[in-house]
Amino acid sequence: MATLREILDQNVREGELYEKLGDGRIRCFACGHHCPIPEGRPGVCQVRFNRGGTLYVPWGYAGGVQCDPIEKKPFFHAYPGALAYSFGMLGCDLHCAYCQNWVTSQALRDPSATVPPRKLTPEELVRDALRQGAKAIVSTYNEPLITSEWAVAVFKDARAAGLVTSFVSNGNGTQQVLEYASGWRL
Repeated sequence: MATLREILDQNVREGELYEKLGDGRIRCFACGHHCPIPEGRPGVCQVRFNRGGTLYVPWGYAGGVQCDPIEKKPFFHAYPGALAYSFGMLGCDLHCAYCQNWVTSQALRDPSATVPPRKLTPEELVRDALRQGAKAIVSTYNEPLITSEWAVAVFKDARAAGLVTSFVSNGNGTQQVLEYASGWRL
């Protein structure tokens, strides 16, 4: 049976938020750590990694999905009474012992926190959000900025379908990731 790491390593694509440093090393710009990542290693988040001098990022799955009242989000004054469809991947750039989303954020650090990822497409997530009557679709549960390439792909389809889009982040972003994601939040 495949390990969680092996499963996740197959659900990736090349990232957009990095630079090549030489000697096969790269620097990731998804979070404030600005990880310089050597060949064959992940960044501090455990889900963005260097393979052959190229940054690979999570793609095509969700570690959790849920449709709830928007009031559960930290922006509950937006669209009162509406439903928010939340999705998240795995991994985080922080290691907070009090994390309410430990099973998704720390899945690669804590074997007892594992949650099996569910293969999904952006279209499937949007279709499910619409089916459940959501007004908004939100990237959350893990740190969404470390999976921003995937979230933006989902948000493009969501906006085309008339949904509002947003991130619920720990705030440890970089100028690069904020510029990248800036057109895809409330």
